[in-house]
Amino acid sequence: MKFVLHLLLVLLLPLSVFSGEIIFGTYPSNSPENIYKAFSDITDYLADDTGQNIRLVVTRDYAELAERLANGTIDIAWIGSVNYVKAKKKIPSLRYIATYCERSDAQNKIIPYYQGYIISKKSLGIDSVSGLKGRMFAYVDKDSTSGYAYPRMMLQEAGIDGSTFFKKVFFLKKHDRVIEALVSGSIDGGAVSDGTYYNAVEKYGNLFTILEKSKPIPLDAVVATSRIPESTVQKIREALLKVGEDHKVNNSIKKYLGWPAAGFTEKSDSFYDSLRQALDMQ
Repeated sequence: MKFVLHLLLVLLLPLSVFSGEIIFGTYPSNSPENIYKAFSDITDYLADDTGQNIRLVVTRDYAELAERLANGTIDIAWIGSVNYVKAKKKIPSLRYIATYCERSDAQNKIIPYYQGYIISKKSLGIDSVSGLKGRMFAYVDKDSTSGYAYPRMMLQEAGIDGSTFFKKVFFLKKHDRVIEALVSGSIDGGAVSDGTYYNAVEKYGNLFTILEKSKPIPLDAVVATSRIPESTVQKIREALLKVGEDHKVNNSIKKYLGWPAAGFTEKSDSFYDSLRQALDMQ
């Protein structure tokens, strides 16, 4: 009888209630300290706005984030575009929540996409991608959108086989490390996001040459696993969509990560179809 009463009480609880701890995961796009500072404000805001218990986890790399979404040890994730497309293919039940947006100074508007750059150092005198032949080159990570997927496509479109074109290729795991390697002279060219490039110019000065720019790339997505009730997913979506450009969430991202954060927009999974097409070309 006690079991029956307990079951009835559970069934009578409002559908919007999710009493478990939600694990919010993200990837290491910057130093762990800066990531925790920036994303702690995001998880704190979501917890306050939705009434949920949310804990932040920063994974070692892109692959671990996808693996933990698959095995259920992460429930909500801020995930890079390529990793989202790949994860969605492996986990069809993965649900799109929202897309991160940035303010583009060049376009003077808030947009849900960015670009990848292939860059070199001005002192090397290289003015085109073809000038990197036989030189040292660095990508970010094989699961990085602007740090690998689009640069590979850009090279292919230029008729370049990236596997044989360079003297040696490195995967440095973080965008900032590509810049550091370029500045130190360890590499001759590298692939980074446009945001990383402009941060580098601000930090180091006008030392770089942009050799190639990618087509627009959809920005990162926030996603949920099937463990989280749809009502809770909707609460999180509504909370993200309320984040205005001057919100503390964006201010923390700007302060600790240097991204021109400007909130979130609701697109759909199909918004990432152009990226799927780009990946199919590789």
